[in-house]
Amino acid sequence: MNILFVNPPVVRYDHASAENSFRTRGLMFRPWFRSNRLLYKLWEVGRDPQARYGVRAGSRWPWTSDTPIAPLHFPFIMAYAVSYLRKHHINASLIDAVAQEQHSYRDFMRDVRAASPDIVVIETSTPTFDIDIWLAEQIAAFSEVALAGSHLTYHAEMAGKQYPFVTYLLKGEYIQSALRMAQKRTPGIYESQVVENLDSIPYPYRDYPEATQYFDHTMPTPKPQLQLYGSKGCPFRCTFCLWPQTMFMRNVALRSPHAIAREIREVTERYGYKSLFFDDDTFNIGVDRISALCDELKNIGLPWTMMGRLDTSPDWLFDKMVDSGCVGMRFGVETFDTDVLKRVGKGLERSDFKKTIRRLSKKYPDVMLRLFTMMDLPGQSRSMHEKDMKILADMGFSENGNIYRQVQVSQCAPFPGTVMYEQLKHTYGEKALENTTLYDGGRDTVMAQLTRKIASKV
Repeated sequence: MNILFVNPPVVRYDHASAENSFRTRGLMFRPWFRSNRLLYKLWEVGRDPQARYGVRAGSRWPWTSDTPIAPLHFPFIMAYAVSYLRKHHINASLIDAVAQEQHSYRDFMRDVRAASPDIVVIETSTPTFDIDIWLAEQIAAFSEVALAGSHLTYHAEMAGKQYPFVTYLLKGEYIQSALRMAQKRTPGIYESQVVENLDSIPYPYRDYPEATQYFDHTMPTPKPQLQLYGSKGCPFRCTFCLWPQTMFMRNVALRSPHAIAREIREVTERYGYKSLFFDDDTFNIGVDRISALCDELKNIGLPWTMMGRLDTSPDWLFDKMVDSGCVGMRFGVETFDTDVLKRVGKGLERSDFKKTIRRLSKKYPDVMLRLFTMMDLPGQSRSMHEKDMKILADMGFSENGNIYRQVQVSQCAPFPGTVMYEQLKHTYGEKALENTTLYDGGRDTVMAQLTRKIASKV
């Protein structure tokens, strides 16, 4: 049996849809254009000005950009699933077309067909669902198709009824359910059985060319950059956060410092990684655990960055992180408005997190700090967001410019399966939330529409 996991291209045009095969009207981008100034200039002239390039697998907040995206998000669940199936003697592989910067749906389909799969597993997402289901119908002409991922946690039953060409539907995290599917071959819905101990399963699959190309350019550590999990899931209860609710079902799996260090040593020796990015939902969970991990990381000696929280570590532990090689920290702030923070369940309203930001910023001028904020949160006005940006500017943070003090503004999206989605469904009805293309975190989302609707009635 041959099972192929795929992260299809994400290229969207305002004039394109399944009816016209998402066809572009302009010159298609190729990754080698970046190294040839003339070709890049020709592409800029001949490109489709409406084209948007996006991400899917590996992204907790799927989004698009008006410029092509270099390999960015390692597809963790997909890569873990491939390794897990291989451990159980099932032939499995993956194609990450987003990392390949494969923008041709036709060429992607050629590659899928050439792999001669028995089952193709598509990790889908809410904003790409129309593209994913269009591709699934084409693939179903020569292979069984499984849809997997966060969007299926809420919509599996609907998808099963509406799209009979889809044979299997894997809710949420699909590492173990993919194995059950492969062993049973029974059509239908497979509930997620979340891996509770990541150290008990093989490391993610990395035996493919793009595995050493994933790179978070917002914190440019030496290449190649190893993206890995020190944990998955988050114990906090943010109403908007997608993966802890829909992929991991509120389960938290904390890896042991020794096991993390062993993975780093083994894969860096094999693939030559020169820096680390802990792309956890919340890296710094457990003071003693993170302290022990810092001891391991100091011995390894590679620069590393992380995604964490401002209120889960004492000052001395942040100091120890820096001493052990941490050169970059990412934190979700969302907003400084305490009422909005309470409304979305962030929990930061209980701590003086601005004090932590100021301390880190002052003490470590050469450590990259990136703060994530949001627009259009429930109860958040534009003036509140503008106030947030002024507070950040006064602390030396900006969206453009200083790489050591960065702000990223994302659009709030109430993804299906989250508490926020249920709250808004109760208030506005599900029809107001049904357009899946309005969940693109890089553009105005369905929340922006709802916010404008509310403002027009005031």
